[in-house]
Amino acid sequence: MNYSLDFSSHRLVAAQGMVLLIMIALAFAVPRIGLFRWNRTRGLLRRIGAHKWRSIAIAAAFPLCVRMLMLAWYPPPPPYIHDEFSYLLQGDTFAHGRVTNPTPPDWEHFETEYTLLEPNYVSQYQPAQGMVLALGQVVFGHPWWGVWLSMGLMFGSLCWALQFIVPPGWALAGALGAALQFGIFGIWMNSYFGGAIAAAAGALVLGSLARTRKMPQITASSGALAAAAIIVLFATRPFEALIWTAVVVSYAGYESVVLKRLKVWRRAVVPFSLVFVAGAVALAWYNWRITGSPLDPPYLAYRRIYGTPQPYWWQGPLHVEQFRFAELRNNYLNQLTLYNLRYSPLGLLQAEISRIWNFWRFFSGPFFLPAAAFAVFAARDRKIRPWLLISIPFILDKATYHAWFPAQNAPETALIVLVMLQGWRHLRVWRRSRRTGLAVSRLLIAGLCLTIVVGSAGRIMELSMPSPELTQLGRWWKILYAGPHERDNVITRLEALPGQHLVFVKYAKGHCFCDEWVFNSADLNSQRVIYARTYTPESDAALIRAFPKFDVWMVEPDIEPYRLTRLRGAAE
Repeated sequence: MNYSLDFSSHRLVAAQGMVLLIMIALAFAVPRIGLFRWNRTRGLLRRIGAHKWRSIAIAAAFPLCVRMLMLAWYPPPPPYIHDEFSYLLQGDTFAHGRVTNPTPPDWEHFETEYTLLEPNYVSQYQPAQGMVLALGQVVFGHPWWGVWLSMGLMFGSLCWALQFIVPPGWALAGALGAALQFGIFGIWMNSYFGGAIAAAAGALVLGSLARTRKMPQITASSGALAAAAIIVLFATRPFEALIWTAVVVSYAGYESVVLKRLKVWRRAVVPFSLVFVAGAVALAWYNWRITGSPLDPPYLAYRRIYGTPQPYWWQGPLHVEQFRFAELRNNYLNQLTLYNLRYSPLGLLQAEISRIWNFWRFFSGPFFLPAAAFAVFAARDRKIRPWLLISIPFILDKATYHAWFPAQNAPETALIVLVMLQGWRHLRVWRRSRRTGLAVSRLLIAGLCLTIVVGSAGRIMELSMPSPELTQLGRWWKILYAGPHERDNVITRLEALPGQHLVFVKYAKGHCFCDEWVFNSADLNSQRVIYARTYTPESDAALIRAFPKFDVWMVEPDIEPYRLTRLRGAAE
């Protein structure tokens, strides 16, 4: 649960580390504590794991039910990161039954991060996450419910894939352990950034490959499923989709030529090809609708204009000479600075250490650190060794990029969980005669559950305790879940007034690009509050004329807390 609180409480990492040390000390000193009443739990997991689809349903339902129970004190989160607003624009576009939106009048006022304005007004991202958000918005009334459902799909797919590689009870345990680590409090569950759909697709590809080894008589359906999952990956993380495609082709070639199973794999070629071609045509059509070219995705079109994000270190840097607004230029310069770390050995080393640290926080954390240490023994396992080899190109992929977010590792989540799970199995049998490893593994799970309870109790405490008292606890407890952004407060304030409102955002010199206010929905004319940049006096006046029914305001975010000034009423 560490990385989920990245923007608030870093102290929880240290707190979890303390609980980890206590649990390990107890396991060594009094191992019987770790064995007390656990046989029933182990027997329950085995009985559930014996029923394949019941296990999958429980793996999917567990994080969903726990997160739903927490809604009273941990409601659906507001968006914070640039990418989230871009994805929400995409979801809103799909929810309106459109693929693109027309370019708004005087569109320069609406320039913002990761959003195209020409030739269409649309998100730069691939469409899968936007479809998830649109599902939540149309069916349940809020895009977060689409995120919530996608998490269930991810953990169900993860359990299904693991069942073909490890014993059924362990497959369920791996899915439930992953849910505890990054599924309930995780950034994938509590943001609109995405990750779960790509992780589910990667798990389906892995499961399809493993399935062919265990159940070769149904290779045809495995081929169709693998193709569908790869298309979903192209609709979320295209580069990782290319890696998975190469893995599938190489794996099929190896089994066909070296293991002489050509007849088995021949049955998968036709369904794989048909599904893959149909999906590729659909994605090419999506690109064409937005950029005018089937081979030019909006992501690359945006990057050519604004230079963000910068490419991999093995590619040349992107240079953009002119920007209309300082905030967009500063984001570009920040990305270029990170990219240029490749020219400094020390900077390169620090960047890699930072990425490894963040990777560990998200996927492992203190409680799975012992399992990660024992994962080195997984290379001895013949059943696991092929999947370790498959992990190599994904590792090289992340090692040659200048930044890291959990979503970038989403397509290989199933491989990561598999390695961690195998390490946990080795930990469990460590010092078998004294049953020390068994006690450690069980007490660590108990400690992880304890920290989730403590985190939930902390949130309840925040809601019931006056803020002055919280400030006195600052050395020990930092606010876990940030409240509404000032931008959201302005929206709430203006929506309480009648009519519609056009708000010009005037940044002070040196305003951080990370605090962007100019994000809008797909249908500007029906939006209650529109945010726009100030540009030139003539252009500002033209934009006001383009929205004659709107009251006009000016907000200055850099004046604490902010200054909101009314410039004109709609009737004036």
